[in-house]
Amino acid sequence: MSLHPVYSAETIAFDAALVGNWVGDEESATVTFERAEWLSYHLVFTDSGKTTRLSGRLTRVGDLQLLDVSPLDGTDIPDLQIPVHGIYKIAIDGDTLSAAALNYDHFFAMAKAGKTDAGLVLDARKNAVLTASTPDLRQWLQAHETDEGLFDAPMVFRRKVGETVP
Repeated sequence: MSLHPVYSAETIAFDAALVGNWVGDEESATVTFERAEWLSYHLVFTDSGKTTRLSGRLTRVGDLQLLDVSPLDGTDIPDLQIPVHGIYKIAIDGDTLSAAALNYDHFFAMAKAGKTDAGLVLDARKNAVLTASTPDLRQWLQAHETDEGLFDAPMVFRRKVGETVP
């Protein structure tokens, strides 16, 4: 989790190939990408009957193509709650989408070792939170993009049968 987005107004990208319905290899997970305002996406992620609605913005940091997800734009955030950003490395290859989240264990181990790179802190519940500003976060990710274990194993999705790339 990051307190700040990994994208800036100058680095947002849009790839129409993401738009559509995707089904996970396990078939219990699905994700729908819809085109939204300002080069963004609205995502509907369903896994084991639980549905989450998010906003997403695509960016590139070095050789990494990243999707920054956060609470759906326009959603009222209750008092005493802070919206955070999830960062996923993504790749699209035809009708296959892979998405890998930042690896919690990697960041937890860094925090336990006293490495506070990217403003890394552990909260009282042992959540690893990156507090670096957007420029500092982007610089750190680019410097560490080839680090072993930076991202989890990817979730793999296939474009829903019968759909074509918009």
